[in-house]
Amino acid sequence: MKCIVITLLSFLAFTGLNAQSYNELWAVGTAVPGGAQKLEKVAEGDFKFVGSLNAGELRIQTQRKAGTGTYYLTPVLPDANIVSRGMAFNVGTDEGQAWQVVVSENRYRFHVDINGRTVRGEIVQPWGELFIAGGATDAGWKCEGKMLLMEQDIDNPFLWTWEGELKHHSDVEEGSRFKFQGQDRWGPKSLHPFVQDTDILKEQHLRTNGGDTKWAVTSEGRYRIAIDLLNETVNAKKIK
Repeated sequence: MKCIVITLLSFLAFTGLNAQSYNELWAVGTAVPGGAQKLEKVAEGDFKFVGSLNAGELRIQTQRKAGTGTYYLTPVLPDANIVSRGMAFNVGTDEGQAWQVVVSENRYRFHVDINGRTVRGEIVQPWGELFIAGGATDAGWKCEGKMLLMEQDIDNPFLWTWEGELKHHSDVEEGSRFKFQGQDRWGPKSLHPFVQDTDILKEQHLRTNGGDTKWAVTSEGRYRIAIDLLNETVNAKKIK
């Protein structure tokens, strides 16, 4: 009976935390410059860290300073590297084991997927190419080998820009939609909005790979688009 009560309390604590939608998450520990940094909430159920990490230990928790009401997101396996394709985590009030950062580097990025209960991390490498294509562009969808090349910044290889016309093409399937590709074909690298038919003038966050959601043109004209691949952001302006 005692075990059942403890299990029920743990369940209620966890579901209560989920109901709060994780208002904040923090990275703390010897691996974090300054000792603590707040993660950015980029979408419902998605928190992100981008920047420098030192070799050492990292904990993910719901408050900057641990205390009453602090929950910890701890890896299910010991010595789990923050760099992974998706490591499962447990949630609890026990500090538990930490995530490991093996090497110091200034290009770390990791995502905390609340719904999937995983942490996915990497040391980000610049892409050699970036293209825009789709029904709202002059390239269209049947454009492998003919996508519109973006320009890479000479000083920052993560920054890419493009200027051109976006408009609805009534003779093309998904004639108002478009997306970005890391090569002059449809896979494997791509960029997407979190929500289908996002207006690129109104939302700066994007995600790397994942589901095939696309941006949609709501106002036709000539656009100037800048993408930061490290920070996974897009800035667009309609210039004509």
